[in-house]
This record gives sequence, C-alpha cells and structure tokens, in this order.
Amino acid sequence: FTYSELEEATDNFSHANFLAEGGFGFVYKGVLKGGQHIAVKQHKLASTQGGREFCAEVKVLSGAQHRNLVTLLGFCVEDGKRMLVYEFVCNKSLDYHLFDKNTVLPWCARQGIALGAARAMRYLHEECRVGTIIHRDLRPHNILLTHDYAPMVGDFGLARWNTSSQPAVETKVVGTLGYLAPEYASSGQVTEKADVYSFGVILLEMVTGRRSLDISLPHAEQCLTEWARPKLDVRDADSLLDPRLVKDLLQESQLYEIQAMVHAAAFCLRREPSQRPRMSQV
Repeated sequence: FTYSELEEATDNFSHANFLAEGGFGFVYKGVLKGGQHIAVKQHKLASTQGGREFCAEVKVLSGAQHRNLVTLLGFCVEDGKRMLVYEFVCNKSLDYHLFDKNTVLPWCARQGIALGAARAMRYLHEECRVGTIIHRDLRPHNILLTHDYAPMVGDFGLARWNTSSQPAVETKVVGTLGYLAPEYASSGQVTEKADVYSFGVILLEMVTGRRSLDISLPHAEQCLTEWARPKLDVRDADSLLDPRLVKDLLQESQLYEIQAMVHAAAFCLRREPSQRPRMSQV
C-alpha cells in the first residue's frame, strides 16, 4: 500500500478513526476504495525495537494463514513510515468483553473463544508450513473477536521462529507480566511451552473472570495463578467459577465444560515446561 492510500482510507488518520495505542504506536480503522474495512497499525519511527517488531509481524503473518489468526493484507514502508494493514476485526478484544463491568460474557462465548484460540496456537506451534512460531505475548488484549465472537489471535510483533529442537535463550525478556512462563521470566528460555503457559493463564481468566494481575485485590489474591493454584491442584471448579456466571442457570453440559477448562488450565500452568501439554493436546 502507498501512504496516500492509507491516509485516504483513514481520513488522514483522524481521531474519529482511532482504535488503540500501544508500545509500537497507534491503530486506526479505515475503508479502502473498494469498500473493504481495514485496521492500520502505525509504528513509531524512532524505535529500533519497533522496527524489529514490524519485520517480525510481516514475516510471521506472511507465512501463516488460519481462520483464527488476524489476516495481514499488506504493509507500507515509505519515507520512514512503517505501517501494517489488516482486515478489520469488528468486535474489540477478549480483554474488553471479559472484564467489562457492565455486561457478562456468556459461558458459551467463552468456551468458543477458548477453542478457537487453542486451534490457532496449535496451528502456529505444530502445523504452520514455515515451522514452529512462538507468539510470546499471548493475552486477552491480543485476541480480537468477530461479530459472532470468533477469536482472531493477533499482534505478532514479539513472535519468533524456533527452527531448532533446542530452546532458544533471550537475553532480554519481553511480553506481559502475569502471562510470562516462570522459566522464561527467570532465564529467558523460549519454547512453545511458554505460550502454553500463557494460554493456561487465559483459560483461568475465562473461568474466574479475574485479571492475571489485579492490585485492587487483597495481597494474597493479586496474582491470579498463585491464588488459584491450590484450587487447581484439587480441580475445585466451584470456588474458581466467575460469580457473574450463576451456576444454577448453567446447563449440565456447560458445567462439564467448565470442569474441563479448569483441568486444561491446571496442566498448562505446570511449573515444569516438559510437563505442560502441547496445544494439540489442549
């Protein structure tokens, strides 16, 4: 894409089309001349890290296509400007819907989102034609939702390929607190099992309705995984269940799904990476 095309599509990157801001820069919605709705990620100019993230995202999404991954339509590199152009995903993020104080995300939606996101991660780890792709920043904010709550995993700026059977070691730990696997946070060890751990945190958030870190809670409850671990060890789904999901109104099949999600979260959150499942087992 040319810069002028994207400028026109976003009405000169107007405030009315602003969607979000992150460490990388800004995201705007727009409409191409043919009527297609797009999201334009505008990367900050001065950041070397931003340049690496831009290249990583183009590389990953050029070689990976799946119904539960965001679709990269193209990019723009012009006069120092770096932009990524995606198909627009209309229904915000899992973070927005799961933690919205005014509405409750129904269990059926949570279950469908978990399954779709798991399929996307299975594809990245085990089925992608270019090799194993490790996301490294899997969290509800990076799972976008369509109008019918189908999940689209996005934001691959921190992703990396693992072409060797040996784990890579990073000198600089990146990602989001609350979702980092312990072996990655402590020693920079990068394998797909770090993504599995992050996915376990997300499953726990969907069961409980709690954020991975919440400093407004009593100290012993601020870290979701540490608060939940004793309950996970005995598979105590009742004490973990989001109180907004009234148990008496749930169907028997849904109670079984909740128990299964608790079971999966417990395995994903094992401290030893080798004891965590592959995403195809989740």
